[in-house]
Amino acid sequence: MKKQMPYSMPEGYMQSVQQRLEAIPDRAKGVGSRPAASPWQKVSPYLALAAVFAAAFVIGGTLLKRTIPSSSSEEIAAYYMDSDLTLAQLEDAFFYYED
Repeated sequence: MKKQMPYSMPEGYMQSVQQRLEAIPDRAKGVGSRPAASPWQKVSPYLALAAVFAAAFVIGGTLLKRTIPSSSSEEIAAYYMDSDLTLAQLEDAFFYYED
């Protein structure tokens, strides 16, 4: 028994492939291609990304300021005096947090 190929190639297929392959360089030269992007189109994605980061920092900073309780200088000084620091360390800490 002879094996037969169950698939066959349509007539004229190779000629149409050849024509399509020859048309590819024409499209690359600009036939049917998009026009060059303007400077605004090139920069706008970066500006959008910068705007997202800026918004995240503003929102995050606002949330942090509203949720973290503020401490007075006296409370901070009392905390450092109770934490067994040397006098130099206490002075540095006090001058750091001084208003």
